[in-house]
Amino acid sequence: MGNISYTAHVSNKKSAITSKSKLAGVAKHNLRKYKSSDYSKDNIFIVYGTSNLIDDVKTVYHKEFDEALEEYNKKQTRPDRRIEDYFEHVADKEQDMAVEIIIQIGDREFWKQYDDMKSYIKLSYEIILGEFIKRLPGFVVANAVVHLDEDSPHMHIVGVPVADGYKKGLSKQVSKRKVFTKEVLSRVLQDELREVANKEVNDWFGEQIKAKSKGRNNDLSVTEYKVAQESRKLEEIQQQNNEEQAKNTRLRSSNASISYQIATQEKKHDRNIDMIAADEDRLERVRDNIDAAENEYAKYADMITDKKNKLEMLTSKENELVERTKIAENVYDMFRHGGDDDVREKLIDVMYENQRLQEENKSLKELLEKAYDFMKQFVIDGVNLLEKFMESVGKVMERLSPKIK
Repeated sequence: MGNISYTAHVSNKKSAITSKSKLAGVAKHNLRKYKSSDYSKDNIFIVYGTSNLIDDVKTVYHKEFDEALEEYNKKQTRPDRRIEDYFEHVADKEQDMAVEIIIQIGDREFWKQYDDMKSYIKLSYEIILGEFIKRLPGFVVANAVVHLDEDSPHMHIVGVPVADGYKKGLSKQVSKRKVFTKEVLSRVLQDELREVANKEVNDWFGEQIKAKSKGRNNDLSVTEYKVAQESRKLEEIQQQNNEEQAKNTRLRSSNASISYQIATQEKKHDRNIDMIAADEDRLERVRDNIDAAENEYAKYADMITDKKNKLEMLTSKENELVERTKIAENVYDMFRHGGDDDVREKLIDVMYENQRLQEENKSLKELLEKAYDFMKQFVIDGVNLLEKFMESVGKVMERLSPKIK
């Protein structure tokens, strides 16, 4: 045998159908008589009976018990002992008025692999239902539905266990105990139907059903089955929740890291802005200094140029007077011991003028030196004002040289 699971669950204890309200609850679930995002009417298939499960059960009651009920009532001499409706009579007695069997092939993990083949298993469940009806005639099936909208496709069978040969009461009665004996549960539900299911699984999927294990194989109640199903769902939801929590933890950690990086970058950005602002302030002060230096340069450049021109003119005159003085001295020597008084007076005037020009030239040189020292204090583009001025003067002299010559 293989690894594919096969289970058959019989309603029992809390899941037992012992009243009309419980029968209505089964009908509501099996036929999806309610709205839910977890299930879909499009994926349930009625393979036996109608869309009204309660009427289907009542039909079985009439078919199986009306004749026995009529015989019983004829024998009753007291009207209060007669039974008007056997269905209502059983429902009021809190006994199993119907039985539900759930047959499932394959678990959730198996159907994850063959999700696109779920629709085919419906045909297999119809075959299993036919074999079940033949092998257990005492259980009269009223309704059967295949669910393909849950994790694992399965079939809900609802019917009435019918037994006869009674001496007391109706000759034919509802009796789960007589129909679902341990021998029937083991032989029919666990052995024979397992073989039918195994053939279907092998035909469709090329796999095998698990062999029947020792212990509990047949008496798990529908309630226990549904609890197990819900437990698996809860486990899956819990696992998903744990994964989401882990994901959220990673995201929070990542967000914290990103937030820290953003905060760090913002601090760096703020520091850079402060540094830029400080640099701009320093640059503005430098610009102000440059503007002041340029103004001073313009003011003193004009003055120095004028003084330099005047100095050059005086120097020229001085040179001229020096020559004249030399000549005058020579002439004076010639006429010192004699000569014209008028000539001597003119020589004296020339010598006096020469002395005056020398003193004025000296004063202008001192003033020019002070201007040079002042200009050295200012630097523009790495060059002080004096160097820049001398460069400008040099260019002017180059232009004037041809004219002077």
